[in-house]
Amino acid sequence: AGNNRYIVGLDFAFQNNHRLYLIMEYCPGGDLGKQIKLKRKFSEDEARQYISEVIVAIEFLHKNKIIFRDLKPENIVLDKDGHVKLTDFGLSKENVGDLWDNKSFVGSIAYLAPEILKK
Repeated sequence: AGNNRYIVGLDFAFQNNHRLYLIMEYCPGGDLGKQIKLKRKFSEDEARQYISEVIVAIEFLHKNKIIFRDLKPENIVLDKDGHVKLTDFGLSKENVGDLWDNKSFVGSIAYLAPEILKK
C-alpha cells in the first residue's frame, strides 16, 4: 500500500522455525493510552493534532482498500516529534471493495461504536 507518515513503518521482517519477527520504526513517545493516563486530558491543540493525523492515516488506508478495525488509544503511538502513528494491523482487512459493505465483526469491545452494540 505504500508508506504514510502516520503509520508505523516496517523496517525488516524475518522468521525462524517458531516465530515471525517484525522490526518496526521506533516511536519513543509511547502510546496514546499511556499519554491519556499521564496527562489526564489534552489541550485543544493536542487533541486537534492527534485527531487530524489519525484521520489522514485512516483515509490513506481506505484509499488503499484497507480497514484498520482496531482503532484505540493503545494502537496509536507517538514518534520522536510527537506525531501519531497507527500500529498493530493484526485485525485489519485488506482488498476491501466497498468499505461500507464489510459485515465481519472484530475489534476491542471497550471501543465499539454504540450503533454496533445496538446492532
